[in-house]
Parts: sequence; C-alpha cells; structure tokens
Amino acid sequence: MIVLRAKIDTKQLNSILGNAVSYSYGFLDGTEIDQIFFNQKLGEYAVDALGYFVDSLARSNPNSLHHVYEWGQVGRKGARLFEIEAKASKRQIKFSGKFLPSKTTSPTSNTPFVDKANIMENSIEVVVSPKNSDVLAFEVDGEMVFTTESVRIANPGGDEVAGSFGKAIDTFFDSYFTVSLLKPFMKKLERPTEFANYFPSGTRSGRSAGLAAGKKYIRSAGVIAE
Repeated sequence: MIVLRAKIDTKQLNSILGNAVSYSYGFLDGTEIDQIFFNQKLGEYAVDALGYFVDSLARSNPNSLHHVYEWGQVGRKGARLFEIEAKASKRQIKFSGKFLPSKTTSPTSNTPFVDKANIMENSIEVVVSPKNSDVLAFEVDGEMVFTTESVRIANPGGDEVAGSFGKAIDTFFDSYFTVSLLKPFMKKLERPTEFANYFPSGTRSGRSAGLAAGKKYIRSAGVIAE
C-alpha cells in the first residue's frame, strides 16, 4: 500500500488568498478613482462627435441650419457659430453651449449680422430701418424694392430655421449618441482583461496591483476618444 503525503504551506496559501482578495478590492477602487477620467474622455468624444454630426446635417439640409454657420460656409467646422462644452465629475457629464457672434457679411449687406445664430434659431423678430439713408433698398423675388419705412421680419432665416439647431441636438443625444458613440466604450468595458493580466502580481502585492489594474481598465476605454 502506497501512502501519498503532501505538505501544504498554509501560511503561503493564506497570504496568496489574502492578497487576491485585497487585489480585487483594489481593482474596484482603481476603477472608482479614475471614473472622472473616463467621463472626461467620454465628454470630449461626445462634443467632437456632436459638432461633426451637426456639420453633416447642415450640408445635407442647408436651408434649416445655415444660420449656425458663417455666410456661405454651411457645414464647415471652422465656420461654426456654436460652441459646445462638457464638464465631467465622477457621477455625471454636463453639456453646455452658446452661439458665437458672426463676423462675415451676407451677399446683400456690408455689415455683419452679429447675433444671427441666436436670432434665427429662436425666431426673434427683426426690425430693419434706414441708417445712412432715408430709403431702404432690398431684393424680393428678384426685384428691387425701395421704401422709406422700417421693415419687420417676423421669421428671419426662413420657416425651416426656427428651432432646427435644438432639434439636431435632441436627435444626437436621443439616438445617435447612445447607439453609435457609447458602443465602443461599453464594448471595451464588457471584458476587463486588465483584471486577469494583473492578477498574478496581485497575489503577491495585493491592493496596489489592483489599483493599477483598475485604473488601466478605465483608461483603456477612454483611449477610444482620442
């Protein structure tokens, strides 16, 4: 009869198990610590994508979004009359925006319509009065019109313009953002390979290795935004 005996170093085993537990908690702590980094990257990514999304919509339908670009430059990044910013914390990302002043002139004017993006988006009535002359001259349906009276424009920019930028923003966040943008981030986070890769060192050093693995895990998803 053969008797097999194995000597188990319980002290070493307990140390490995204890480090493994500490490593796991460290990993969770690492993801929590760098959550703000992830949110910052996601916010930057969303802002860039939103700009290009509006540019694309404007090029395909200039009649509705021409007002948020400089004259004759609809859909061009460098001619945008809007600016979006993202501010991130650990728990949320806040987006804010503003319209920028126009610096160019329309083909029928020699003075910039400075607040055109805001006025046209919100359908603010405009009153045009003679400034350096007693007569206003403008073109309607190809014919020149002259008048000494002030002219009221109830819907500057046209019927398609009012509220169109706001609708574009809503469309982006309601559908495009969740379907097309979050997928790359979520796909990477589905498999925390960093946890397994760092585990052997975690059984030796415990929490410190877990922190490093957790941070790398979160930051690896953020790389997509660069």
